Amino acid sequence: MPANPSPKPVRSVLGEISHEVMGITDTHNHVWIDKVAGSDPASPVLDNFDLIRSELLAYKAAGGSSILDCQPGGCGRNANQLAELSGQTGVHLLACTGFHRRKYYSHNLNAFQLNETQSAQLFISELKNGTEETKSQQDPVTAGFIKIALESVWSACPQALLEGTAAAARETGAVVQIHTEKGALAEKAVGFFEKRGVKANQLVICHIDKRPDFYVHQELAKFGVLLEYDTFYRPKYKPETNVWPLVEKMVQADLGGSLCLATDMAEAEMYTAIGGGPGLASLPGAIKSRLQMMEIPEIEIRKILGGNIARRLAGLK
Repeated sequence: MPANPSPKPVRSVLGEISHEVMGITDTHNHVWIDKVAGSDPASPVLDNFDLIRSELLAYKAAGGSSILDCQPGGCGRNANQLAELSGQTGVHLLACTGFHRRKYYSHNLNAFQLNETQSAQLFISELKNGTEETKSQQDPVTAGFIKIALESVWSACPQALLEGTAAAARETGAVVQIHTEKGALAEKAVGFFEKRGVKANQLVICHIDKRPDFYVHQELAKFGVLLEYDTFYRPKYKPETNVWPLVEKMVQADLGGSLCLATDMAEAEMYTAIGGGPGLASLPGAIKSRLQMMEIPEIEIRKILGGNIARRLAGLK
C-alpha cells in the first residue's frame, strides 16, 4: 500500500499555516470586492473596511476560524486589504487566483485576453510568488487556491483559461474551486480536468446544491470531488426542501467526507454589519446549531464545516 502523502502547508494571506489550525471554515465567500470600472453595473462591491472587520470579528466570536475568499484578480480582489483584515481579526483568510465570469471585469483589461500559456503562468506565479497587486512588495501575498467560473453552456466557457487552469493545478497541486451556474456542467468540468491530469481531490464543485439531484451528488462524491453547498439563506432555491435534506442524505450515505459548507455572501445586504442580513457568523452559529439539531454526528459536522476543505488544501484525500 502506498504511504499517505505528507500534508502541504496551507497558504493564507499572512503566510503558511497548518491545515490542522483552520477550524470552522467558510469554504466559499467574498470578504473584499473593489469596485471595477467598466464591469457590469450590478457587480457586487464590498469595500467598507470597518464594517467588514466587525463582521469578521463576529465570525471569530461565534467560533469561525477561516474563510476562503473567492474573488480572483482583476475583478475586485485586493490581497492587501485581505491581509490587513486577517491581521486585525485573527481570521485565517485565503486569497485566490484564477478567473470569474466575464461580466465582472473591465472591458479594457481582463484575464479573458490571455491565452493558455499566459494564464497558466499568471496563476502559477500568483500561487508561488505573490498576487499581482502585492508581488512587488517586501512581503507579497500569495494565493492559496484557484477559483474559476463556468457559464451555463460549455461553448461559452473560456477554453484558454480552462486549459491554463489545468496546467497550473497540475504543476502546483492547488485546489480548484469551480463556480457552476446552478450546478450545470459539473460532470463536464470534472471530466475535463481529469483528462488533463488534475486529481479529483483537487476539485471543488461550487453551488451544486442549486441542482438538488441526490444521484448526481452521490456519483460526483464517489468520484472523489468535494461538493460545496451554500444556499442556506437564499429563499429562491428553497433550502428547506433542497439543501438541508441533501446534507442529511449525503451524511446518511456515508458521503459526509465529500461535503463542504459555505454562505457565499458577495452581496453587501447579506452581511449583518452592512445590510442586516444573516452574516458570516451564521455558519459557525445558526448553521452549525441546525446540524446539531439534526443529530448529525460531531465528527461529521467537523468535516463539513472545515475539515474536508482543510485536508484538500493540504493535498490529502
